[in-house]
Amino acid sequence: MKVTIIIPNYNGKHFMEPCLASLAKQTYKNFEILVVDNASSDGSLAYMKEHYPDIKVIALDKNYGFSKAVNVGIKHSRTPFVILLNNDT
Repeated sequence: MKVTIIIPNYNGKHFMEPCLASLAKQTYKNFEILVVDNASSDGSLAYMKEHYPDIKVIALDKNYGFSKAVNVGIKHSRTPFVILLNNDT
């Protein structure tokens, strides 16, 4: 079954590499990743574009918080299941 992993982000650039590296090591591979950025000012968007161009990123215009970010991600997902994952997990 295909799954979308939604990762909300706010100034968490330093968490993204370990988080995404961990996902890459998973034995289950039938998933897509969607990062929803809450208007980070730490270069998160540029980092994602440079290092993970194949990962879909939605950039919000301000910090709406966790709930809004994951709801936006859920609305943009096209899979029957979603997983919400904090990038510092």
